[in-house]
Amino acid sequence: MGASGKEATVIVFDCGSSTAMKCGEETFFDISKTCLKKILQRKIFAKPDDQVGLIFMGTNESSNDLNAANPAKYKNIIKAMNLTQTSWEMLELLENHLKICQADADWTEALEVALDFLEKETRGKKLSNFQIVLITTFCTLQPLRGKVDDLAEAVRRSGADLSVITHNLQCISEEEVMFSQKEGKSASQQAHEEAIEKLIDDVDGIFCTFSNALPQLTYFQQKKTRAMPWNCDLTIGSRLKIQISAFLYTKKATYLKPWKTVSEYTEEQARTNYQHFKGGEQFEPQAEELIKAYMYGSTVVPYDTDLDVSFKTSGKCLMCIGFTAEKYVRQKLFSGTGSNVILPRKASPVDAQLFTSLVKAMKSLGVVMIARRVYNVRSNPKMMVLIPSEQKGVDFLSMIELPFGDGVVDVHFSSFCDKKTEPSAEQLDAVDKLIDAMDLMEATEDGQEAFSQRNTLNLPAQFQYRLLTARALNPSQPLPSLSEDLKEHLTVPQKIRSAAQEAAEGVKSVFELTPKQQTKKDLWLKKLFKPVVNPDEAPAAENADEDPARVLSVVESSIVEVGTVTPAEDFAFLMHRGEKFSSLCAQIQAVISSLVFSATVLQREKVVKAMVALREGSKVMHATYNYNDWITEFKNRLVERKKGDFWTDVIVQENLGLVSAAEHSDSTITEEEAKVFYEIDTEAATATASGTGAGGNVDDLFDDM
Repeated sequence: MGASGKEATVIVFDCGSSTAMKCGEETFFDISKTCLKKILQRKIFAKPDDQVGLIFMGTNESSNDLNAANPAKYKNIIKAMNLTQTSWEMLELLENHLKICQADADWTEALEVALDFLEKETRGKKLSNFQIVLITTFCTLQPLRGKVDDLAEAVRRSGADLSVITHNLQCISEEEVMFSQKEGKSASQQAHEEAIEKLIDDVDGIFCTFSNALPQLTYFQQKKTRAMPWNCDLTIGSRLKIQISAFLYTKKATYLKPWKTVSEYTEEQARTNYQHFKGGEQFEPQAEELIKAYMYGSTVVPYDTDLDVSFKTSGKCLMCIGFTAEKYVRQKLFSGTGSNVILPRKASPVDAQLFTSLVKAMKSLGVVMIARRVYNVRSNPKMMVLIPSEQKGVDFLSMIELPFGDGVVDVHFSSFCDKKTEPSAEQLDAVDKLIDAMDLMEATEDGQEAFSQRNTLNLPAQFQYRLLTARALNPSQPLPSLSEDLKEHLTVPQKIRSAAQEAAEGVKSVFELTPKQQTKKDLWLKKLFKPVVNPDEAPAAENADEDPARVLSVVESSIVEVGTVTPAEDFAFLMHRGEKFSSLCAQIQAVISSLVFSATVLQREKVVKAMVALREGSKVMHATYNYNDWITEFKNRLVERKKGDFWTDVIVQENLGLVSAAEHSDSTITEEEAKVFYEIDTEAATATASGTGAGGNVDDLFDDM
C-alpha cells in the first residue's frame, strides 16, 4: 500500500474521577481538555487531511470491541469517535458534553483498546503514519492489569508512535524525563508510574508535561515535509549536459487552503461574492469593463492580461543562456515565490564531478549563470539565476527567478536632500548612533538575534487561525483581540529599548521641527469641509489657526478618485495630496453631470458644494479658463435638457457662473460678460407638463436621464 502522507491519530483521554485533582489553579481535567482541543484545532489548520479517533477512559459506561468480547475486562472505556477528519462539530461536542465521570480505568487496558481500534479503523485506508496520544494522571486506584512487555511489543508491531501527556514531570537531561513527586505516593500510583516509564523507554516514545505541550500546541504551523527533487539536465552549450536535481529551499507561505464546500456535511459549493464600489456607492460593472490592476501607493496601475504571451515549449529543461558577473545581478531583481537548491543527481559520479567543477569555476571567476527553466510541458519558461554556493563542504547552486525585461520598471524618486535640507555632520552622526542602538543581531539578554527569521512565527497567520476558531465555536460572540502571548512576539527587547531611548533623544535634539506655514491652497481646502450656509445668513467667523491636516483627516486616505457620495471632499483631498489637477477636474465634472442629469432626486447641497470646489479650485490653480469652458458647455446642456429651473435656483442664486477678471487676474472674462452669462430664456429652457414633465412619455423620461 502506497504512502499518502496522511496520519491516523488515536487520542486516549482520561475523564475519570482522578482527573478532578488540582494542578495549580485549575484541575487536571480542565487543563487536559484544553490540551485536547488544541490538538484537534492544530489538526484542522495544519493537517486537515489527517484522521483522528477518540477513546475515553474512566467513563461510567463501557463500549468497546474488546469489552464486548470479554465483559470482565476493559471496563469504563468507550470508543467515543471513529477515525475521521477533524471538524468544528467535533470540538463543539467536546466543549458541551465532555464532563468528569465518577469511575476510573486502567490506562494499559485503554492502550490495548486503542491499538485494536487503530488496527480495525485503518484497514483499507491509505495512511502513512500512526500515532497514539495518552492523556492521564497515573494517579488512579485501579490495579495495573496489563503486562508492559506485551503492551510494548504490540505498540512496536503496530508501527504507531506513542506520546504521553501528564502533569508532574521533570527533566533530568535532554533525553530523560521522570516524575517529580517523590513522597506521598500510593502503591498503585508508584506501580503505574514505573510501568509507563518502562513502556516509554521500550517503544522510544515521547513523555511531556502540560507546560511543554500547551505552548507547542498553541501555535498552528504546517508540518514540514521533505522536498521532492525536480530532475532535469542542465544544458550548457550544444554538447555538455549535467544531470541535476533541484530541491525547493524556500517558498512563500500559504497557511490557509480555500474551502470547496460550505462544510463537510453538505455538498453545497462555496462561493465568493464580489461587490464593486465607486466613490463610496455600490454599482454593477459589465464584465468587459473590468481589468486587473495593482495598487502602487494610492495610484491604480492597470494590467492587461492580454499582454501575457503564451509560449510553446518542448518539455522541461534547464538551459544555460550565458554567464555574467555576480555584481550585475542585484537583489532587487530577485522575484518569484521561493528559491531552489541544485545538486548533482544521485548515483551519477561523473555528473557529480562535472557539477562540482562547474560550481568551483564559477565561484573562482565571480560569475553567475543565467538560465532558461521550463518546469513541465504545460509551463511557460522562466528566467533564472544560478548562484554558486557552498555550505558544510558541499558545493551547490542556488536558483532564484529573475524578471524578463518588460517586467522591470525603474521608479525614480526625487532626493530628500537639497541645499536647504542637507544634513549636517552632527545630524548624520546622531542617526548612525540610533541605527547602531537598534541593531537586532545581539538584542536579547543572552546576546542572541531578536526576531530571527528561523524562530519568528507568522503572527498574522496565527491570529487568523484564532479568529476562525473563535468564530466557529462561538458564532454569536465578538471576535477576540490580539492576545498577550502574540504581543510578546512583537515586543521590542528591553535591551534595545534602553539603548535606543538615549539615541532617539539625540536625534530629536539635532533635528528641529518647525510648523509649515499655511498656504492659500490650504486655507481654501479648510473652507470646503464647512457646510454650505444660507446666503441670507451671515457666515461664521473663520478660525485662522485651524489645522488643515486635522480637517482632512476625516476623509478616508484610500480615496483614489472623485466619487458621487462626497465629491467636494474627495476633490479637495485628492488635490491636497497632489494628484493631477486636470484629471481631478474631469472626474468632478463627470460627477456633477451625473448628479444633475441622471439622478432621480436632485441633491442640491451636494451639487453646490461640488461646483464651489471646482470653481474655487480653478482659481487657486490658476486654471479659470478650465472652469469657464466647462460652465459654458454645462449651460448649453441644461438648456437642451430643459433644466432652466436648476439654472435659476442653483447657478444664478449661488453665483456659480463665469469667473470674471474682477475675481481672478488670469481670467479674460469682463464683469459685464459674466453678468450677461446668467441670462437665459427661462420659459424655453424649463420642462412643461406637456413636454418632458411628470406626465410625459416614458421614453422621453429616459432620454432626459
